[in-house]
Amino acid sequence: MSEKVEKPSEGALGKSEERSAGRGVLFIAAAKLYFMVIGAVIEFRLPAIVSNVTFGAYGVVSSLVSPINNVLIVGTIQAVSRFTSQDPEKARAVQRAGFRMHLRVGLPIAVSFAAAAPLFASFFHDARKTGPLMLASGILAGYSFYAVFVGRANGTRAFHKQAGLDMSFATMRAAGILGLASAGFGLYGIISGWILAVVGIILISSFTVGLPGRASQDSAPAQPMRPLRSFFRSVALYLVLMNLIMVIDQLLLKRIATEWFQANSSQTQAFVGDVIPSWLAQAAGPLDPSDAADAQVGYYRAVQNLARLSYQAIIAATFVIFPLVSRSTFVSDKEATRRYVRTTLRYSAIFAASIGVVFAANPQALLDIPYAADYAYAGAPALAFLALGNVAFAIFVIAGTILNGSGDTRRALICVAMTLAVAAVANALVIPRFEPGREMLTASAAATSGAMLLGATTSIWLLHRSTGASLPVLTVIRLAIAGAITIAIGRFWPTAGALGTMLESCVIGLLFLFLLVVIREFGRNDLRSVLAIAKRGS
Repeated sequence: MSEKVEKPSEGALGKSEERSAGRGVLFIAAAKLYFMVIGAVIEFRLPAIVSNVTFGAYGVVSSLVSPINNVLIVGTIQAVSRFTSQDPEKARAVQRAGFRMHLRVGLPIAVSFAAAAPLFASFFHDARKTGPLMLASGILAGYSFYAVFVGRANGTRAFHKQAGLDMSFATMRAAGILGLASAGFGLYGIISGWILAVVGIILISSFTVGLPGRASQDSAPAQPMRPLRSFFRSVALYLVLMNLIMVIDQLLLKRIATEWFQANSSQTQAFVGDVIPSWLAQAAGPLDPSDAADAQVGYYRAVQNLARLSYQAIIAATFVIFPLVSRSTFVSDKEATRRYVRTTLRYSAIFAASIGVVFAANPQALLDIPYAADYAYAGAPALAFLALGNVAFAIFVIAGTILNGSGDTRRALICVAMTLAVAAVANALVIPRFEPGREMLTASAAATSGAMLLGATTSIWLLHRSTGASLPVLTVIRLAIAGAITIAIGRFWPTAGALGTMLESCVIGLLFLFLLVVIREFGRNDLRSVLAIAKRGS
């Protein structure tokens, strides 16, 4: 039996789409917030369960898996959502085509990743990473098929189902990773727990979203696989490059730090308290260079976890704006497209900046809350840079999503390729100039943040050329002024203990928003718009 979905008119997007968007923002924002909280539980709790070296080793494996993994899930969601939203009656047919696509795309990618594991390990000068990387290929295989379910839910605007799947998977992933890590299974246990969660969410998705059934059950025409695969390929390279931007610093840090420790093995213990925890050094004696580099990556990963909160907080907007922009361009509704672009970019910038300035204002004290003192000492200067860099990265991702949603994948690809090249070259040149510890971590964070700012600026310019709308220049200026004042106050604000730090962070965030009201960046109309979205969502 075919699904009955009310089709929108071929003219301007009407009130039903606005209500759907409002509900979508709330559902997915809630799910992403939950996903962030549970992800933070993993990242904050795991270092307390396993050693700094194991946490860093997990970071290395995750940094290689995540770019490919995110490509499979985001690319698939966008491909399935795009063709489903254009003709919701074909949702089951599009889902079948998505499954067929990953028999030829997802599974071969997973097998190829496992086969390439020795090459990845050789790049890091660490042969012991071969086994964990081969095991991690199971994550890639599972995610590719799970994404088809999510794409169908997104394309039919069943945002509540998409949100429910996100929350369920986050819970199972945390339980699997932390449970097997607590049982003493180390890095292999962490990866196995992740795989078990993927298997579980696929089973849940088959009941929640539904299996596509046979083609003979549909009244709508069959969906060829080729258009989906063509669209997936058109955005896959973009997504690979985009996700590499997020991990290139960590990957180069691992390689360069290993080379440094290999060349200066006698000095490894001199970095106790800055690179490795003292208890580990006393228990293990002189560390292997690859272990010392893993510990360095562990510190940097802690910094990234906090710095990316601004990006993660607004990423929910991409899942809502993509089908809306795709639909508005499909029906040639240019005014609706420009309205979506301006509104999404402006509110995303305000929300992301309000989080970024809090971490830049008091980085060491905030790192000291979820992590041990050595994490806070080593990563504080890097967090100040990376927190602001990720505000720019959040805008960069939103702009790229809009470009892809409107079909302008060429401009999106050019921008992301340029940004990755700058980030890679900057890190490769800057990291070797500093010794491991605070200086090396800060250098990597500064190089990456500079590349993110360049990418955001370029993407906004390209988006304006493509759609005629962009982030207002006056908004950027006002955010910079309010942010500079807020950070300066935060740096001179004395704090004591975790409670004092949390109170200060709340005040700093509110002060930033208050300054935006004072300089007339956020006014009554904005407040009414936010309340209207919440009202429609309810």
